[in-house]
Amino acid sequence: MSDKNRFAVGANVLVKNPGVPGIVTQIDDEPTVLWEYWHTIQTQHGECREPGCNLELIPRPITNAEEGTTKLAQNIHLHGDNPRINVNSTDNSTNIASTSYDLLFVQMKEKACTITDEDDRKAIVERLDELEKAQGSAGFMRAYQNFIASAANHVTVFAPFLPALAQMLTHIK
Repeated sequence: MSDKNRFAVGANVLVKNPGVPGIVTQIDDEPTVLWEYWHTIQTQHGECREPGCNLELIPRPITNAEEGTTKLAQNIHLHGDNPRINVNSTDNSTNIASTSYDLLFVQMKEKACTITDEDDRKAIVERLDELEKAQGSAGFMRAYQNFIASAANHVTVFAPFLPALAQMLTHIK
């Protein structure tokens, strides 16, 4: 037995008899008694039902013009450290990127300069200096706690840096 024609929904087809172009809108899941798949075709004259043997695929013309409905490629731009794509899944992973801690402290001091309260700003910058000097030593935990206490009222300013600081806690000697 030869393979029977079966066209995808949305395919442009030619109904051989009477020679009318159309678009497949529905296809039967099972072949009929004659082992043909029946298709529902939308033509300029209305809707009709045709077996696959009476249909012929109309190839799409190759042009430089953009097609309005079908998109074969999707441009995806990834940014940031260790970006990833999840398709039909949930990302429960933790993304930790190693960056220079010197750069981290420079960026945190720049953010501290945006704090309008002069006393708070001065205290936070002092705590940041202590934190930077204590990195990797046993005194880092205490310096970290002092910094967090002084920056508590401005946590939204420093929230992006907290994961990196927490990672530094694991490097205490």
